[in-house]
Amino acid sequence: MDGKFFKWWARVALAVVPALILAGSTLHAIDSNNRYFAYGVGQRTCEDYLKFREKRLETLEQQHPRYTKDELYEIVDRIVEHWIAGFLTAHNLYVSDTYDIAGKSSMDDVKNRLEKGCRANPKQYFAEAMIAVVQQLNPQRVKTGGK
Repeated sequence: MDGKFFKWWARVALAVVPALILAGSTLHAIDSNNRYFAYGVGQRTCEDYLKFREKRLETLEQQHPRYTKDELYEIVDRIVEHWIAGFLTAHNLYVSDTYDIAGKSSMDDVKNRLEKGCRANPKQYFAEAMIAVVQQLNPQRVKTGGK
């Protein structure tokens, strides 16, 4: 694999999302116009996420012909998973009563919820879909102090 390509995607995947907010809390890192800045995958639309889930990676295939479709899918899948994990980790860190927002949900469950939300609103940003999933997960979260 091309080292520059992988390093670039890794930086995107590992971007911390401290400005994103994290539903289920009274803490909101948005401005007075209900805006916030999303990094990495969060800047993409749900439509882009749906293309990825359907393994429609034509643009990447054209830009990186040395990789097979399966290799590209695997790279993008890891990037998306790491972005989701970073978002969930930031939520756990910044929401005072939450130890683990995902609770017993697996990464596959979170991705399936994202896909369902994105199908309902493909024009929204991926970060907005993630916020909606966090709101769905909130009732089943593991609270701090083992509650």
